[in-house]
Amino acid sequence: MELHPKLKELLAAPADPNATPVEQQSPEEARAEFERDFAAVDGEKPDIHSTEEIQIPGPGGPLRLRIYEPGPREGGSGRPALVYCHGGGYIRGSVESHDSACRLIANSSGCVTASVDYRLSPESKFPDAIEDCYAATKWFAENAAAHGADGSRLAVGGDSAGGNMAAAVTLMARDRSGPKIAFQLLIYPNTDLAADNESMRLFSKGYWLDSMPFYIRSYLGSDADRANELASPLRASDLSGLPPAYVVTAGFDPLRDEGKAYAERLAQGGGAVESVCYANMIHGFTALRAILPEADEALKACGDAVRRSFAGD
Repeated sequence: MELHPKLKELLAAPADPNATPVEQQSPEEARAEFERDFAAVDGEKPDIHSTEEIQIPGPGGPLRLRIYEPGPREGGSGRPALVYCHGGGYIRGSVESHDSACRLIANSSGCVTASVDYRLSPESKFPDAIEDCYAATKWFAENAAAHGADGSRLAVGGDSAGGNMAAAVTLMARDRSGPKIAFQLLIYPNTDLAADNESMRLFSKGYWLDSMPFYIRSYLGSDADRANELASPLRASDLSGLPPAYVVTAGFDPLRDEGKAYAERLAQGGGAVESVCYANMIHGFTALRAILPEADEALKACGDAVRRSFAGD
């Protein structure tokens, strides 16, 4: 499979000679650049019934959530719920950068979706962000009814670094006796922070994820953290008792092999897993909504997978 023609064209474009590498930027500069870059490739924001900004108690102080309701509130127990963790290499990203993605997934899944504005590195090191995402998941399970959702029908999801956190949250929920999570949506997740595999060797340079080593160093307190199962879920000794999963990978992504390996380990642990590889895509392709029709198609497919998981309830 060849790289998508539009992506081939984008990757072949000469780099801006005046651009400052993220490794040399302040955290504030890096985050502002990320927001600008995401806005530049985003398409028109999908309509959604309603959004709401709230703050909840978090382990490091108030924690911001953006809640998306895909339709008018219904009678009975409410809609299924989804807690979403945004990507951004652990140092960047926000509920704003992933607003369009969450709207699409909420509409397609039928879930009331809570997007978590977790703490970022390097100011906050591992496991602060994961503890934020777990706290948000636990809170939403307990308070979903106030937002038109059913906390007993709960999924978690995320992309890239956020996929790492969603996977870690399922481990925490299993080992901390709750909340009960029914499904996990992992979009090109980072599951092994010490990965050394074929896709990492092939695509670590020139495919928009050149700074991955810097992101990981910024996030971890020490190299020893790479082996911690909450930092590297693929390295967990036991992946049994975890929720069914929908795992998305991209063919030209350095994280491809660890995403596929995680899907295989989940299946070996007894979970129901659907693994989908967009063979001609790169890491982060779902953000390129103004450029690739496949971005929206993939996000809608993600939402459909979550919807199907609750269809038999």
